[in-house]
Amino acid sequence: MVDVGDRVLVAGGASVFEVLEIDGEHALVESIQADAPGRYPFPARVSELVPVDTDPGGS
Repeated sequence: MVDVGDRVLVAGGASVFEVLEIDGEHALVESIQADAPGRYPFPARVSELVPVDTDPGGS
């Protein structure tokens, strides 16, 4: 489960995105890299979002 403000990967990806909105089965996500080429919000299925581990201790 992801919430607005969470940082996620889109299934199989390496880039990190922030969840801007959630509407049912879809979310609006945007790259967290301010200088990413073509940076813009885009829709993704919530089921394809994988939360990023932000715990620096790795636990």
